[in-house]
Amino acid sequence: MLTNISGATMRYLDDLNRTQAQINQTTAQVTSGKRVTQASDDPADLPEILQIEANISQNEQVQTNLSSATTELQGADTALETVVSLLQKAESLASQAATTTTTAATRAELLSQATSIQQQLVSLSQTQVSGRYIFSGDQDTQPAYELDSAGTNGVTQVVTSTNTRTITDASGTAITVALSAQEIFDPQNADGTNATGNTFAAINDLVTSLQSGNVTDIQTANTELQAADQYVNLKLTFYGAAEDRVSDATDLAQKFQTQMKTDLSGLQDTDIPSASVSLSQEQVQMEAATSAEASLLQMKTIFDYIG
Repeated sequence: MLTNISGATMRYLDDLNRTQAQINQTTAQVTSGKRVTQASDDPADLPEILQIEANISQNEQVQTNLSSATTELQGADTALETVVSLLQKAESLASQAATTTTTAATRAELLSQATSIQQQLVSLSQTQVSGRYIFSGDQDTQPAYELDSAGTNGVTQVVTSTNTRTITDASGTAITVALSAQEIFDPQNADGTNATGNTFAAINDLVTSLQSGNVTDIQTANTELQAADQYVNLKLTFYGAAEDRVSDATDLAQKFQTQMKTDLSGLQDTDIPSASVSLSQEQVQMEAATSAEASLLQMKTIFDYIG
């Protein structure tokens, strides 16, 4: 242990250590590009930095949710456009069959096509996106309806569930992004009877009327199909509006993200030009202090000449 170090030398060594520590910190800031990497770098700005980082993370999750919703909405939109196309095809079949001159052979062929359309419509009610049945409400692990010739409207309702599918945008506003299969394909009146626009009822009535060959019933089924066509088109407008809202919300979230990253950069990033100037000054100070101390050590005192 050294016991003969003067007070001046101790002060010099302390100053030297502080200067070296400052050089190390400035060098790290220039190298990493970050002015604040730990709490001790700037305790005053740390709470705001942490809050912005948390907001960025939350906003990233919002964008992920919006992206998933966009995929789901596009899937639903495509499915319902196909539903409308199939309903219009079914209307054409009904028009061909709704005459007394239609032969049994022709009616049998039309029945085969109508049955195929019925199967496709039920399949569309079971549309999946990313492994989810998007028309099954909150019970999206299974389809809401299955084809069943003995069931009401030619189907069996597998699940009856509410639909609470919403997402929130970057400002916290909720956006409804889904409708249930019952809302789209099987609307009911308050008393449990089929509501106008019921797709399953309309196509099933066409199938049964073609089986019986009753022209009046075929004409009635055609009217029901036209109403279903209009009804599903209304549901398409819901999905179109939802897609627009999600698109706008995505743009907003991206703008928020850009602004927050800019704010974080202002607090956290190194001002490279200023830091470089500071580093040069600190290095000059270090060199000057080292040179001065070396000169002092070489100076002789009066005691050096007393022998």
